[in-house]
Amino acid sequence: MRKAPGEWISPLTASDISSAGVSASWPQVVGEDTWWLETRPEEGGRRVVVSKRLGDLLPAPFSASHSVHEYGGRSFLGLADGSSYILYFSNKKDQRLYKKVGESKPEPLTPESEGNDRYAELIRVGEEIWCVRERNSEGRCKREIIAVSDNGEIRTLVSGHQFYMNPRVSPDGRHLIWVSWEHPDMPWDGTELFIADIHKGNVINKRVIAGNRKNPVLSPEWLDNNTIIYIDEESGWWNPWWVDLNGTRKQIVTEDSEWGFPAWQLGYRAIATLDNGKFIGIHGPVDARKLALVDPKSGLVQDFHSEFTHFSNTFASDGKRLVAFGASSSQFPTLVEFDLDSLKVKEVIRSNPLPLPNGYAPKIQEITVKGLERDVKVILHEATHPDHPNPGPTPLLVQVHGGPTGNSSATVDLDYLYWTTRGFTIADINYGGSTGYGSKYRHLLDGKWGIVDYEDVITSVEYLIKEGIADPKKVFISGGSAGGFTVLNALIHSNHFVAGADHYGVAELTGLATDTHDFESRYLDSMIGPYPERKDLYDERSPLTHAEKLTTPLIIFQGLDDKVVPPSQSEAFRDVCVKKGLKHKYFAFEGEGHGFVKAESRITSLEEELQFFGEAGGFKPFIR
Repeated sequence: MRKAPGEWISPLTASDISSAGVSASWPQVVGEDTWWLETRPEEGGRRVVVSKRLGDLLPAPFSASHSVHEYGGRSFLGLADGSSYILYFSNKKDQRLYKKVGESKPEPLTPESEGNDRYAELIRVGEEIWCVRERNSEGRCKREIIAVSDNGEIRTLVSGHQFYMNPRVSPDGRHLIWVSWEHPDMPWDGTELFIADIHKGNVINKRVIAGNRKNPVLSPEWLDNNTIIYIDEESGWWNPWWVDLNGTRKQIVTEDSEWGFPAWQLGYRAIATLDNGKFIGIHGPVDARKLALVDPKSGLVQDFHSEFTHFSNTFASDGKRLVAFGASSSQFPTLVEFDLDSLKVKEVIRSNPLPLPNGYAPKIQEITVKGLERDVKVILHEATHPDHPNPGPTPLLVQVHGGPTGNSSATVDLDYLYWTTRGFTIADINYGGSTGYGSKYRHLLDGKWGIVDYEDVITSVEYLIKEGIADPKKVFISGGSAGGFTVLNALIHSNHFVAGADHYGVAELTGLATDTHDFESRYLDSMIGPYPERKDLYDERSPLTHAEKLTTPLIIFQGLDDKVVPPSQSEAFRDVCVKKGLKHKYFAFEGEGHGFVKAESRITSLEEELQFFGEAGGFKPFIR
């Protein structure tokens, strides 16, 4: 008997997805070896440094993960040491910086602080590790660039700024560069590129050579002792520029394409310089990103050849070798090494195939939805099953990315396969304010968060219903963090949805402005208005203010250790559902923060959300 979309028998269970859900990122070239970081749900989300040659380098219970900005990022540094190696890493449990030599036990370099001192952006300078330190004490947060010796001695190198990223020392050791920004700016609003002299190990005479409060620059790398390649947004797009020691600047590539990214995590990179005087970057539209080799003298851009359509900003090079994670509509992030002469894949280091036949791989495409006030970018993942061709209108699951300054890529997603193989079409909404489409599109959210985002969601849903893609009686919506905020507003301000899922979403903006972590504590100044001067807007845009309008069944998921969006936000909407007698479920996960990494949390979230949507929509989805 032919089953309706939403009830298809999928070869994937939530347990399968959790087991296959080991994610990998942050590659590094270490001598002739390649290292990367794996996050393993079956080990409680432990993050393990892995070597291509040697396998796991980090024994349990150590986990390479830092909490700077609460979002983490690159957490380790590897060095070749003759026939052995040296590994420096931040440890998740205590946030201390450790050193591990070969097979020896990791030894701490920094003092115990109960997790209040955190370390990121590790670079080796002489006999020291230079890095960004974040100190949290009595509700205050202070960051500096520091030096840590192997005997645990700590020196402050640079202080006085709110935020730091991308510290880099010139090849001759005479200069340090870094990027800083101050409250209330975010690193995609406005940053400054600093340079300073290094004299007898100390950093002196700092000055700004690029960027300002209206121009977010990022990812500087030394091309030689006198030239820095970096990303600048002066043209309206994040493009590559060069700048010399005196601040003379020139744009290298001019195109309507983003070479940069929103710096949510420390350790991202947009540039890697090579020993031959050229550099590597990533560019292209959201659904066709390419690694590129650039000659800074001529401006010639040559794309690397591969079947991948997306590359993460964690690629790495030592000047001679290039490794990167690439993904596509049929391949999960795959670690490969590229040949710098042929510009082709030289070797697949870590394969990551689909855990099912290719007949289940969905067609993924980006479409532009014409709206009354603006166009909306939407990435569609089509419902796909070899036993159910041409299904017609299907249940629609609208996915809303977080950030909100982020975007969704046009690549296969393990969790999404759980839905598309069951007959759901997924619409990933890159609403106004998303990255990837130039500064003008990203700034559409300025002063209008809580308006533009949910309006773009509704515009997209109405279009997909009109075009016969979505079954109007089976439209669902899900999102996390800022995406959860948009989910709640979309449910309140429309009647298109049969049910919604809120993953650690923002319910009340005043609470977010006064009870969140330092990195985002002034984020809402640009997206809503200064607080408390515009408290009226905070109240008006908060979903909780209009909670009496909620009539749609709602399922809520929350990590109890979340420092970005505290549990009180989710609990508020849970209480609204209880008071109204509205169909709902609430799940609070012990030991989870902002995003779930444990196997049991991932399994519960997928299965319960699917079952909840089926009950609300009047159909019986395949669970196991």
